[in-house]
Amino acid sequence: MRKILSSIVLWMAVLGIPAPLLSPDAHAGDVGAQGLPKNGSSDIGQKPTSGDSNRGEKLYQASCIVCHGPGATGGIGPRLAGNPVLLKEKTFWTVVYEGQHAMPPLNGVITSQQMADIRTWLLTLR
Repeated sequence: MRKILSSIVLWMAVLGIPAPLLSPDAHAGDVGAQGLPKNGSSDIGQKPTSGDSNRGEKLYQASCIVCHGPGATGGIGPRLAGNPVLLKEKTFWTVVYEGQHAMPPLNGVITSQQMADIRTWLLTLR
């Protein structure tokens, strides 16, 4: 399973994130291993107060879908649609930033705003 995950992460890094999701001044080297724009420094503990579900869905489609499946129904990673961890904010952010099981830590790879956007979209699913 680690080989599959490593291969997926490698391909995501090679392919990068679709152009519409990058800011106009972003460059190919600005994309992290998860296919999301790199965050220059850790912003753990600086969680935004709200997320945007439209941006969250696009970010999910660009990166998370590979492991968590279409509609967040599960795959290599667990089902996220309706997952109780989404309601346990501290646990959710710990898993995102520190990783758990096969999920790599995203600290420094994804901004808290991007993750809040993804979480907001995930909360719309059942």
